[in-house]
Amino acid sequence: MLTLSDEARKYSDKEWFELLLASVDAPTVAGITFPGFPSDAIQTMFVGSANRTTLTEAFQFYQFLKKAASKARAPLRPESRFLDFGCGWGRYLRFFWKDVSEGNLYGCDTDGMIIDLCKTLNVPGHLAHIDPFGALPWPTAHFDAAMAYSVFTHLPESAHQHWMQELARVMRPGGVFCMTLEPRRFLDFIANLAEPDNEWYRMLMMHKPRLPEYYRSFDAGGLVFMPTNPGVEERYGDAVVPLSYIKKQWAPYFKVIDYVDKPQQFWQAVLVVQRTKTPYPAARA
Repeated sequence: MLTLSDEARKYSDKEWFELLLASVDAPTVAGITFPGFPSDAIQTMFVGSANRTTLTEAFQFYQFLKKAASKARAPLRPESRFLDFGCGWGRYLRFFWKDVSEGNLYGCDTDGMIIDLCKTLNVPGHLAHIDPFGALPWPTAHFDAAMAYSVFTHLPESAHQHWMQELARVMRPGGVFCMTLEPRRFLDFIANLAEPDNEWYRMLMMHKPRLPEYYRSFDAGGLVFMPTNPGVEERYGDAVVPLSYIKKQWAPYFKVIDYVDKPQQFWQAVLVVQRTKTPYPAARA
């Protein structure tokens, strides 16, 4: 596992970002050996862009999460345990490596291939392949902070509820969880699609006739799920989740502390919740 010196952790966020950008072309920058990058195609398949563009997109969310954790009196430190739930090829673990020691970084994904690739690329942290409806392989109350970027935007309600409870189990009281959600404007996006420029757009456009139903369900506080990935409809597609749903369904374990739905800032809405001191869900087998 790659290690980072205490001296390197003194870089400002902006300086660290510049080093990460430089690491796209050279694995060693300013005496620091950085993780490698997968192919442009793999990067784009997971996050929609590659290299400097995808790092630039991630930087804003990285800073937002750090500020949210500090505001909630749970600032990230080297000794904090941090989880990237749905880590993909390790885009965010590279950022948080500056703030959290590699021994306290964790990532997981349901795609075993990408976890194996992360290990080959020397992405820092403890990396785990998880089953779509399995258990997180860590103890109860293990994490101080966690994130899920563009994960709950794809989960049907059964998977959403499953992973909400597992995250509630592994988060310590006071721990901060930051995630993205598709807001109501995602339905507007589908309504305005005119040409199926790619397969994803084509699948979304198939749901246009049901948009009136989806709007009503969303406005009534329901999770709207659209199967857009043939063969894995029971666990993956496109989900639009109202804040009212989160406030009701996550209330046994979390309280909402921030919600940002500003398309000029983030393509998806960003939600921050904090683990309360309520009892923990039972560990799954």
